[in-house]
Amino acid sequence: MDKRSKNRVIVITDISSLRGGYKEPDDAQSLIRFLLYANEFDVEGLVAAAYGGYGIRPEYIAALVKEYGNVHGSLLRQDPEYPSADTLLSLIKRGNTRCGIEEMGERKDTEGSEWIIAMGDKPDPRPLWILVWGGPLDLAQAIWKVSHTRSEEQYRTFIAGLRVYAIGDQYDQTGPWIRQNHPDLFYITAYQTFRGMYRGGNTALAGNAWIREHITEGHGSLGGAYPVYDGGDPWGKVEGMKEGDTPSFLYLIPTGLGDPEQPSWGSWGGRFQGTGRHFTDASDRVGEEESGKASLYRWRAAFQADFAARMDWCTRDYGQTNHPPVVVVKGSSYLTAAPGEMRMFSAADSYDPDGDTLSFQWDFYPEAGTFPEMPEIMGNGKSEVIIRIPETDAEGTAHLILSVSDHGSPSLTRYHRFLITIKQKGEKS
Repeated sequence: MDKRSKNRVIVITDISSLRGGYKEPDDAQSLIRFLLYANEFDVEGLVAAAYGGYGIRPEYIAALVKEYGNVHGSLLRQDPEYPSADTLLSLIKRGNTRCGIEEMGERKDTEGSEWIIAMGDKPDPRPLWILVWGGPLDLAQAIWKVSHTRSEEQYRTFIAGLRVYAIGDQYDQTGPWIRQNHPDLFYITAYQTFRGMYRGGNTALAGNAWIREHITEGHGSLGGAYPVYDGGDPWGKVEGMKEGDTPSFLYLIPTGLGDPEQPSWGSWGGRFQGTGRHFTDASDRVGEEESGKASLYRWRAAFQADFAARMDWCTRDYGQTNHPPVVVVKGSSYLTAAPGEMRMFSAADSYDPDGDTLSFQWDFYPEAGTFPEMPEIMGNGKSEVIIRIPETDAEGTAHLILSVSDHGSPSLTRYHRFLITIKQKGEKS
């Protein structure tokens, strides 16, 4: 991957436990998965934030990074872009040991908040993604300091370079304060979407048996460190996998499905709607359910298979593991068509790096677009299809999603999205 195309990422985590059944170990679960995708990002910080009134545990982050270091050599055989454990250890920063908006302000700076400012100031054209797994106090402090010590223009430049994906508004009103006082800050708040990691759909893919087979047993020390969840949420018991923070970085993995700058399009990290620069859960319909979490669990089979494949990378050579297909399409991904017209789409040049046979599935994503009728897909299941736009007076956008899956074990999927703007004949594009 071209280094310039990687998303820059800082994680703020209230990690509090490395073992199941004690406090909240799902941050540890998410961090283990995140480390397996460290080759896909420019990781620029791992900030230890307070877990309620229990302080911070940067040593827990370090412990998991060291487990990552034990399998780093094997991961390098899969992709030389994996950062070293020493590099990641140097990026662990201490956040505020307390929670609460009253801990923000003059002389309240932390190593974490200062690091966010330093990374935000880097002369890099790419935005800096702040993934908030706990409370956003260190982010709030960074923004507070910039807004109180710099000119209006400098403040706006700093804000324009940030993107935030927060798992709810945890602990207090710090998140709402940020959004209320900084309306131009790009900010996604997932209130229920994240529960699609472990609720709804085929939950066997998040259960104890699946975790034993694909993660904790026979997959090296990093997989062995994965704590099996034994707790609950407001809807009842949760066992096996929870990983409530994982959607924040699933949103950024370059699968070809989503565009991080377009929350309403949907991706492995869910789909969101909003006004201005603030976004929250959008509902998708999957089967009989229409909910925010459905916008995430609809992709569970794919992102869990991807996780399992990367766990295999920890202990096996390249030739013994599976790698995702490469989707290659012909023509533009953005096109305009009129009602009644037909268009051909081709992904015939797609290939698999392991030589596996490929399967092709073409689907419209109705919630992502505005066109009220779904065009007809002719030839689905093939690498080339023809799309027929219905005869109608309506106009709008239709999102065509191509899913390309290999026949390896586990089967891996990558995507391409075509955005079709449907206008009446004679209208200018």
